[in-house]
Amino acid sequence: MKKNLMAIVAGAAVMFVLGGLMYEVLLAGFYEANLGSATGVAREVPIWWALIVGELGFAALVTYVFRHIGIASASAGLKTGAIFGLLFGLSLAFNLYGVTNWSTITVAFVEPLVTAVRVALAGAAIGWVLGKGGSTESPRTQD
Repeated sequence: MKKNLMAIVAGAAVMFVLGGLMYEVLLAGFYEANLGSATGVAREVPIWWALIVGELGFAALVTYVFRHIGIASASAGLKTGAIFGLLFGLSLAFNLYGVTNWSTITVAFVEPLVTAVRVALAGAAIGWVLGKGGSTESPRTQD
């Protein structure tokens, strides 16, 4: 349980920092240039606690999946996180594009790549924590 919580916190911290860096610094101009017709959807000041809860929830999902498939190293977490992030980002971006006006189709193609990078690096942290000091067995085989 302690290892799971540590993995969740580590993953959430990586996703939170990378999210700020990627969305607010590196790609802010890109996202601003690719807004859809919806206006007023971005908050001037983020609700930080909500972002933290969101990242913790996403890290918990990744940790849960990793535990059940036996990911217990940074390298395995990086690879699996990249695939998980790409597929998750693809699903989310295209579903949002299909039902909202908040961005252009360009964002729907770029967002999965951004998500893949964030989840790959968070996955490396999660995999590293899960592999520290003990069994690398899936929880299904530990009971």
